[in-house]
Amino acid sequence: MKHILTLIFLLFLLPPTIPAIKLENRMPESVWQAEISLKIVPLYSRAFNGYGEEAPLQNLMLWDRGWYDLVEGELKREEKWLELKLAYGLTEDWVVEAMIPMVQKIQSSSLKFDSGTPEQQKIISNLASEELNGLGDITIQFGKDLSYSTTWHNRGGFTTRLPTGNKGKRRGIYSNSIGVGHGSVGAFIHVTWYPLVHGIRNGFRIEGKNELTGERETLEGEKVYYSAGHRADLYYSWSIERQNVFAGTELHYFQQSESKLPTGESNASFLKEINFEFGYGNLSELEQKPLSYPWQVRLGYTRPFAGQNTPLIHRWELSS
Repeated sequence: MKHILTLIFLLFLLPPTIPAIKLENRMPESVWQAEISLKIVPLYSRAFNGYGEEAPLQNLMLWDRGWYDLVEGELKREEKWLELKLAYGLTEDWVVEAMIPMVQKIQSSSLKFDSGTPEQQKIISNLASEELNGLGDITIQFGKDLSYSTTWHNRGGFTTRLPTGNKGKRRGIYSNSIGVGHGSVGAFIHVTWYPLVHGIRNGFRIEGKNELTGERETLEGEKVYYSAGHRADLYYSWSIERQNVFAGTELHYFQQSESKLPTGESNASFLKEINFEFGYGNLSELEQKPLSYPWQVRLGYTRPFAGQNTPLIHRWELSS
């Protein structure tokens, strides 16, 4: 609670800016911007399996166990993220951003396997109910404006994830822990096109992440090295902003290569999802006059429509 109150206090000290849809805006030198967002993942118990079909969530956790369909009960999870995003203009062309999340994860399990061996029973017990709260992994991004004009704004740069989250046991590839337990380095290019129509913007972003090797436990509780699959994300967004009203949508596709714990077995994953976002504020007035306190509040909803080897998660997000 102390960390949450600190984030809310910072929200009122710093002027808010961009939303959940992946946008990149130009920033003057030596200027701070801040956004605070609340992301809610309602209770879910389904996942896309290795064939792209919907299946119980525990089937994904036990994907490499030949007895997963003999397990009775249900595994459910839910999440809440309170994320503070700070951006600072280092120069006219360079911007540094930091994303600092406070995370709550709840796992509810009624799984049982009465006829299982002691080793199988231990795996089921390691998927027990738990509630975790704490600081998540911090992400830092360095971006440089490559080119810009009245109709185009192109930015590229580098990202890194710091393994600052350390709550919960990291067990299995699809762990419920806060923090993945290892860092990553990556690069991105973001292209924004403003057609000659007032208030309309199109965006395209490609991002790649090289996951570093870390350690975690197998579902049996044995400590081993973990090599997460490298990841690529593609985003396309369209939005319109007129008379203080914002509406936008974004398509997101990610693909991740096989993860190894310590070996991999056909667990490469992908996900396709769509986001809808609506908002209200005075940011559109900046085109006509300077404002002492520009603001905007947005509500977004994200829905997956295809995937493989990944949880089936719907998300709500409120950002300011």
